[in-house]
Amino acid sequence: MTDVEVGLARAMLAKGMKNDQVHFYFNRADRLISSGRIAQIKDGSYAKDVAAAANDELADFITKWDAEHAAIYPKGPQSPTDPDFIDALFEKRKSGWHVRHGETDIVECKLNYAVSGKILRAIAGLANNKGGHILFGIRNEATIVDGMSDDKFETLDPALLTSHLVSFLDPVPTVTRIPHVIGGRKIGVLYVERHERAPIIVLKGMGNDLREGAVYFRYVGETRQIKPGEMRAIIEAREARAVAEFSRRMSRVASGAGATIDLDTGEVTGRTGSFVIDRELLPSIQFVREGDFSQTKGAPTLRLVGDVQPMSAADRDRIHVVRDNIPPNSIVENFLDDNQVRDPLAYLHAQAYYQRKWMPIWHYVHQLSMSIDDLVEDLRRLTACMPSSRDAIVQRLRGTQSAYKIYTGKPKAMLTDLRAGKVKTPKNDFDLSAFAYALHGLPNDFEEIEKIRPIILECLKRDKAEKHRSQIYRAACRVDEIIHYQRK
Repeated sequence: MTDVEVGLARAMLAKGMKNDQVHFYFNRADRLISSGRIAQIKDGSYAKDVAAAANDELADFITKWDAEHAAIYPKGPQSPTDPDFIDALFEKRKSGWHVRHGETDIVECKLNYAVSGKILRAIAGLANNKGGHILFGIRNEATIVDGMSDDKFETLDPALLTSHLVSFLDPVPTVTRIPHVIGGRKIGVLYVERHERAPIIVLKGMGNDLREGAVYFRYVGETRQIKPGEMRAIIEAREARAVAEFSRRMSRVASGAGATIDLDTGEVTGRTGSFVIDRELLPSIQFVREGDFSQTKGAPTLRLVGDVQPMSAADRDRIHVVRDNIPPNSIVENFLDDNQVRDPLAYLHAQAYYQRKWMPIWHYVHQLSMSIDDLVEDLRRLTACMPSSRDAIVQRLRGTQSAYKIYTGKPKAMLTDLRAGKVKTPKNDFDLSAFAYALHGLPNDFEEIEKIRPIILECLKRDKAEKHRSQIYRAACRVDEIIHYQRK
């Protein structure tokens, strides 16, 4: 999602809109977004630095969205699981409450819920088409609300429904269970989401209603095996998504955020460097999709399995070795020594894997050719084991967080001396701590900033017991910020 979309979503959530209502506005066939992304925006684990859109911006967005989609979606509540949305599926007539438009390609009616091949077939058919609702407690012939005659739907264990979906359908569709009341009668609603990786295929049969290997599709008034035309449309949609994903990946390669591998030569090439995998090793390397292990940690990760190393002296001459384990002290010391590194992006990525949130960033940003927007997007796509550390980097890049802080006592007195041009190396352990705290309060226009770097490095070397490591690292960050500010 773009920053503008994140801001709009945050404004919707602030107004009390439910997650699935917000998701409805941004999920598209050509750009599918996980509903978990909205949850991440809500709890602040994604794009924390992006502020909510203003009320007039949100109102303008919704007005334009409604105008563009008026022919597709009826006016009224937008979330298909919202009680008001479900109410809108019904209307009152002389003979009682009826399903407004009867059975369609997005609505199927049943009298009572029971685990059966017909229900699983209906779920698969809707997921392979546009998604939709299965309504229980409806007399099918007249689509009149009779209410359910038992409590099987109300007492349904969601885990049991999931186990049946996993056992019989692949990929597994997403289904939401909603007990509801229409005209004083209890009904049940299963909302089936359109599956982004259709077609859903039946893994094993169940009676005469579910045939192994079949692909079902919801047509107007019936669910049946898919016809060639609809199957072609599903395949074309998958191909379109694959092309869009390929274009996105190539765009990352072009911007320097990605790399390519030549499977004939074993050469991996990116804008900032390259390395070679021996040809004999290539067949034994596996690219394994690890999956999304947490609902709050973002997209799946690709892991490379295998030992990657040069096999000859000739290869070694052509290879740039990129350090893949970058400890915090290397990140800080390279800045303090003003070293240029071979892969500056790796030094920024590494900070997303440590609890320490205060390490220099601008020293490495200036060595990259990426814009701040591209860098922020690259970091957000990173599956980091410390999301809060990654988000702290993003906030500093956006200018919403700084290492600047003023303390009282001895640090304040030392800061006064520093601002007066009295730059001295601390004499003892106590002075070292106060000196580090004092550096946090240096102003952006501090003229003696280059004299501070070697002193911080000396403090770092003297702090062998690591008692003052956090203060020293933040001091290095503050100096990094000031140098960046003065370069602008």
